[in-house]
Amino acid sequence: MSETGFIIRPIQPADYPQVRAIYELGLSSGHASYERTSQTWEEFQNKKIMETVFVAVDAKDTDKILGWVSAAQASSRSVFHGVVEDSIYTHPDARGRGVSGALLDRLIEACIELHKWAIHSWIFPENAGSAGLHLSRGFSKVGTFHDMAKMTYGDMEGQWRDTDIYELLLPKPDER
Repeated sequence: MSETGFIIRPIQPADYPQVRAIYELGLSSGHASYERTSQTWEEFQNKKIMETVFVAVDAKDTDKILGWVSAAQASSRSVFHGVVEDSIYTHPDARGRGVSGALLDRLIEACIELHKWAIHSWIFPENAGSAGLHLSRGFSKVGTFHDMAKMTYGDMEGQWRDTDIYELLLPKPDER
């Protein structure tokens, strides 16, 4: 049994329906993503760096996904291969249990192991929880993109949204 009440492990294909449902809960908030729909498992696999995708499962019920984290390439340009963008989502039942922090810590470890040198996070200014989480792990707010995109769904449909950019610089591969 885990002391924290949850276990972090790599994602498995059977986890994806719950991962997708947690993502869709985030979408319904209007403060998690510009996307309006979730991806299929195949699309998810193609867009994510699968070695960075982890789930937190309840220690008493290992079939219950509490949250997930992943990284994707920040750019298709080869010179930026060491720069990734993170995604982290938790089920409302997991909030306040340390799940998000543990997932982000595991992602940071994985990125270091994969010789990445920067993790970026794009966060809506209204998402104070995500901003606070990232700041607690050493990320710095490096800027704001104003009127980045117009929302196309939900209560905020038609509104232009700002996006704050957070960055965590990791040790460079040649400095490790």
